[in-house]
Amino acid sequence: MFILGVLIALGVLVVVHEFGHFLAARAFGVTVEKFSVGFGPKIIGYKKGATEYLISAIPLGGYVKMKGDQPDEKHDFQADDFYGIMWWKRILVVFAGPFANLILGIVLLTGSFLVGRLVEDQAPIIGRVDESVEQYFQTDDRIVFVNDQEVRIWSDLIRFTNSDQEDVFVIERNGEEKQIVSSRIEPEHWYTKLLPAVPPIVGSVAPGMPAYRSGLKEDDYIVEVAGLEIDDWYEMRRAIIDHPDDEVELLIERDGSQHNVTVPLEVNLLDDSGERIIGITQKMAVQYFEQFGLGDSIRYGFYSSVGFISMNYQALFKLITNPFLAKDHIGGPVMIVTMSRQTSYMGWGAIIAFVASISLILMIMNLLPIPVLDGGHIFFFLVEGIFKKPLGYKTQIVIQQIGFFFLITLMIFAFYNDISRIARRSLSLRDYQINNEMIEE
Repeated sequence: MFILGVLIALGVLVVVHEFGHFLAARAFGVTVEKFSVGFGPKIIGYKKGATEYLISAIPLGGYVKMKGDQPDEKHDFQADDFYGIMWWKRILVVFAGPFANLILGIVLLTGSFLVGRLVEDQAPIIGRVDESVEQYFQTDDRIVFVNDQEVRIWSDLIRFTNSDQEDVFVIERNGEEKQIVSSRIEPEHWYTKLLPAVPPIVGSVAPGMPAYRSGLKEDDYIVEVAGLEIDDWYEMRRAIIDHPDDEVELLIERDGSQHNVTVPLEVNLLDDSGERIIGITQKMAVQYFEQFGLGDSIRYGFYSSVGFISMNYQALFKLITNPFLAKDHIGGPVMIVTMSRQTSYMGWGAIIAFVASISLILMIMNLLPIPVLDGGHIFFFLVEGIFKKPLGYKTQIVIQQIGFFFLITLMIFAFYNDISRIARRSLSLRDYQINNEMIEE
């Protein structure tokens, strides 16, 4: 039922995409012959005007069939044919699908902030202190108040600390409260010179990443990295980044027993430094529910969408310029289901935000200049606008066939990656269980 729910949600996103094409086509006078929710055999339908509206048997998306939507040098296109309108109008009709996904993504992200979501953060306990601020703070200090405002989480320190002004801190040190007054502490110091106490405990494991394939789980305690004993998250992270080999051996503690796990290292696509990662996040000490008003939700929804799109195009650019990384960073429907299941435990706000991210990914991928995709059609029409004539019919057919072959190959590769990752994770978890049973015997 969970998988069916995910597939239906994906289908709704595709229907919204097709509805964007539908509205734009009608706006420019193009006759839409069919608008179907779902694929395959017709279950029910009715005709209104020139359009037949259908509900089809396979509820995994939908499609729009426009009159005269195939390029044909021998065809005499009419004014209500898709290829009978100006090239720039065709671009707008094609672009309207991805644009609908963009609008839906922004609306859903706005809704996720309105509904509220479970937020995780670190406790306001200092774990690392730069020598430039050692005169004020020490390791294990708990910050209780900043400028008379109670501090619940680490992010509060950034919000409540003044910039270029005197601050009053109340801290708990060795069981006693102490007041510190300083104008030397800036908001940014709470993530540069002063860091929270973070033990080397796994918070989440990114589906498909090396840690996932190697069988690491939430709440695993990392005791050693390549034989080096670890005291906190920062030591662990630095030991992994600086490791010279392509894989690193971790000693983890789980359910009272310890076990060695060998984890490959992969390049972080979102980091220009070339640092390698394994795909885990730190365990957050504090969880709380956060909800926003309409104005803040709209603002955060828009900014989150822009940031998400920028991040994904940056990652795509690195994949294109470094194609050898593709084997480790491409996933398919199985990965989406896995990520959906992880998100489902975080409440409706997180679920809505996840669906929004898939809608934005549909926009991003569809705008790639690959034949068969919307971006490929837009490229054809731009060429027609620049050179005042369309590409030859046979040329378009050949290019589209190449694009279709590329997409099918990519889908097969993504599905293979999904299955391979799950198989490797299952084997790693089984090995861990077998080793535990041998130790107990």
